[in-house]
Amino acid sequence: MGRNKLSNEEKTRVLTLLKEGASVIRVAAEVNVTRMAIYNLKKAVESLPPGTVPPRKPGSGAPKKTSRTDKIMRREVLNDPAITAAELKKNHPALLGNVSVRTIQHRLQISLKLPTRRAAKKPLLTEAMKKKRLSFCKRYRQWTPEQWKQSCSVMKALLDWLGWLQRQCAVQVMCHGTTQNIP
Repeated sequence: MGRNKLSNEEKTRVLTLLKEGASVIRVAAEVNVTRMAIYNLKKAVESLPPGTVPPRKPGSGAPKKTSRTDKIMRREVLNDPAITAAELKKNHPALLGNVSVRTIQHRLQISLKLPTRRAAKKPLLTEAMKKKRLSFCKRYRQWTPEQWKQSCSVMKALLDWLGWLQRQCAVQVMCHGTTQNIP
């Protein structure tokens, strides 16, 4: 059993096959639609001038409320993935004023294929991090600005040297036909 909807290309193909003398059963099998769809197409063509394809019937339901604003919503979400549907509605009252937040969520998730994301709820600093920072501050409380400058320049030189050393020591070795990096 086939489907009963035909695209314009399929309608043209069906009409060509029928004009060549093919049977309705063969045409329906070839296009993979129901025989009733072919009969309905033949009936619709009878009232039209020769060589024209019947236009598609208008679909049911109301038009989409956000069809004009999809590009704007997509751009906003790609610029700021953490933005919520309520914030989108608040930022664009002229475009999304009569659209519900749930509709905006559906358009973003289903139609525009943008996944939902929510940041993990976690403390900015854990207790262990706070203790380490406090002990660091107590240890170096007496340092002068000159000591800090010297310490920073030494650390930068050390990090640069470690990066250079790591690049020099990354030797590629062939081992059983595969290449491995050995630090």
